[in-house]
Amino acid sequence: MLAQGGAFDLIFADAPAGKWHGLDRTIAALVPHGMLIVDDMTPLPDWTDSQRDAQERVRRTLLAAPELTSVELACGSGVILSVRGSP
Repeated sequence: MLAQGGAFDLIFADAPAGKWHGLDRTIAALVPHGMLIVDDMTPLPDWTDSQRDAQERVRRTLLAAPELTSVELACGSGVILSVRGSP
């Protein structure tokens, strides 16, 4: 869906293609004040180093992105909730 273009008020990035790969496209697809929900932000004991690295890269990107206001929520598999600012 993101590959087809368009902008969204809410994106739940659950698939690897929306968070581990292509996070920049996911963020770009948010409208101003749009909300992004990303799960699986708490590493599991059986994750590979590659999975841990990908999770930490996504976490750092979301928490540091100047166009987003983000908060980590310690619930479920670990969630980061981000809101895109005004243009």
